[in-house]
Amino acid sequence: MPTDFFKIQLYVAEKHYPLNCKRVEEGIYRKAATNINEKIIRYSSKFAAAKLELKDLLAMAAIDISADNLRIKQIQDISPVFDKIEALDKELEEYLKVK
Repeated sequence: MPTDFFKIQLYVAEKHYPLNCKRVEEGIYRKAATNINEKIIRYSSKFAAAKLELKDLLAMAAIDISADNLRIKQIQDISPVFDKIEALDKELEEYLKVK
């Protein structure tokens, strides 16, 4: 294994998980684990009366995080903008040819 990889322990949903990661990405993985745990706590409090199992809370956290990820991807997807620019560029070229 390359030297820029090392093993860390992440604590997620009341369990420790070993993970090999790049040193520069350690903070990202630790923040991700913290994010998951915070969502589990939030859902556990919000639905305390339902007495949900940990696997249900994990599923809800996964859906929430995945939805956030998809929203970000939609915002960052600029291909429709490029398509519109190309169409306008062609239209402008055609207009200038006529003149």
